[in-house]
Amino acid sequence: MDKEEYILAQDREIEEVTGNFFRVARRAVELYGFWGSVSRYILMHDEFRKFVKCGKTVEERNFRRDLLKRFARIQKKITCGHSPFQFVLMAEYILDLDVSGPIVECGCYKGGSTAKLALLAKHTQRKLYVFDSFQGLPEPKDEKEAYVKQDRESGQKYRFQAGQYVGTLDEVKNNVAQFGILDVCEFIPGFFSESLAAFSVEPAFVFIDVDLVSSARDCLKILWPLLKPGGFFFTHEAMYPSYIEGILDREWWRENLDQCPPVIFGAGSGLSPVADTIAYMRK
Repeated sequence: MDKEEYILAQDREIEEVTGNFFRVARRAVELYGFWGSVSRYILMHDEFRKFVKCGKTVEERNFRRDLLKRFARIQKKITCGHSPFQFVLMAEYILDLDVSGPIVECGCYKGGSTAKLALLAKHTQRKLYVFDSFQGLPEPKDEKEAYVKQDRESGQKYRFQAGQYVGTLDEVKNNVAQFGILDVCEFIPGFFSESLAAFSVEPAFVFIDVDLVSSARDCLKILWPLLKPGGFFFTHEAMYPSYIEGILDREWWRENLDQCPPVIFGAGSGLSPVADTIAYMRK
């Protein structure tokens, strides 16, 4: 295969990653306008190409191509609360992570994120612990927490309510079995304040998509002390100031963890223009 044929083959593979194009494009135009959506598409296309090229061997590059295809299938078949590139970006961190230990996910919705993390857990020989109420969100603690989100176009605030983003345990397991790898997963049902209380395993990578500040604090209180040095703690909702302020509150950290809050990379903007809700802290 010559260079031109190789590039065309890569382009065809990347087009599969952006499958269900028209549905995604329509939503993108609603959020970012036409030219903003075109720019984001071009950038995402380039980021996918870079992700494949970062593989150090032919075998690793082939794995990454296949991973993009499987991620695209998950994105198309399962209702996800994240955009396509967010987990490609996190995959890079997991694949390069030289700290031993499992992956922990808090908040799995319908299991799309879990299926993706399970593929990465299998490849890196890690276990994946999945925490979720499987009943949707708990009741927000107060009105400030309930209105953490704000629509970028209209300026209207979005209110979280109890029971939102529900995926049943059976539904999640079925999705992971069909599109991910079920045997690397252990599911722990319950609200985080209770389900995490007995957890004592030291993870190398944590991802939380829990929406509410109180839920994020429940996760931080248990998982941050357990996180291995050099490990990553990723969070969703990074672009919402009240969420970031809530999880980095100095008084809360001193009272509950006896330390100052760490630096959070991506706060307010995300880690990429096409992953604008993802941020992380490193132990």
